[in-house]
Amino acid sequence: MTHNVPVYAQRGNYAVGLTRGLVESFLMSNGLPIYATGSGYAGDDYIADVRKNRDGRLQLFLKEPGQKNVLVNIGQGTHYTLIEPTPTVYDTDWERRYTTGYTIRKGISYDGLQTLNGQGFTGSITFRATEAYLNYMEACYEKNQNLDTKAQAYWRALRTRAKVDPDFNATIAATQMDKEKKDWGAYSAGQFVSPTLYNIRRERRSELMAEGLRWMDLKRWRAMDQLITTADHFEGFKLWGPMKDWYKPEQLIYGATDDKSVVSDPARSEYLRPLEIRSNALSYTGVKFAMAHYLAPIATEHFQLASDDGTAENSVIYQNPGWSLISGTAPTGL
Repeated sequence: MTHNVPVYAQRGNYAVGLTRGLVESFLMSNGLPIYATGSGYAGDDYIADVRKNRDGRLQLFLKEPGQKNVLVNIGQGTHYTLIEPTPTVYDTDWERRYTTGYTIRKGISYDGLQTLNGQGFTGSITFRATEAYLNYMEACYEKNQNLDTKAQAYWRALRTRAKVDPDFNATIAATQMDKEKKDWGAYSAGQFVSPTLYNIRRERRSELMAEGLRWMDLKRWRAMDQLITTADHFEGFKLWGPMKDWYKPEQLIYGATDDKSVVSDPARSEYLRPLEIRSNALSYTGVKFAMAHYLAPIATEHFQLASDDGTAENSVIYQNPGWSLISGTAPTGL
């Protein structure tokens, strides 16, 4: 059995990038949010600045141009990068394209033999103690509205390993919820959660990023109600700041009427918007959400199997709210 994580991580992560919202949610190494007084945040004009004095997980897992990879068995595998290049946001090769400009190193292997013929041969982790710690912390706070000694010890252990000041109370005190809007985990049912609960969720996001749990978390937190009425825009790095000088003009075509654009228009945002590159009125409005999507639709086949006459209409099971019995239809009413 194989997987492609180390293969993708050697290049552009197969056009899966990190969002500005994720990158900005990471704390500074002193435990403060980037906007807090005295945080020491260096800004985001360059990727190197973004990584300075940050949570150790961001420093470790966010790629930076010029970064050197010390590899073994070079040439015996098929995918490797010795020096991290300038993000190729314009590339048409999906293995090499940096969709948001921010690209992840998590899961990379430095052994050429583990990236053979486009397949990865590293272990696929199923259970992590850190996830158990995070589960306990969240459940403890949701049940009691405070953290017992065990939950506090787990939180300090996570932050110490990540090279973040273990004083989570200082983080909570410095957190301003109205400045955390880009993190959907700041909400439940369309309202901000408490700074304590949010920072437990922030810790989970930072520790488990790119491990396939985020969508589940957002749904169980009911963290997308606010998107029903207010659209959000996915953004990546600050392309239209000093980093634009990394590229030739022909590499940064935007606003082309013949759909040859490869990056988003700086008039829309100085940050790269990967879903707003081509002239498309719908995508330009941003992303929204419908309540029905908190639950998946049940397949028509299941209704037919649970029916005496084989029809969905006479089935003994019922459809999830907002979804119809007709396959391929969009949700309505929610």
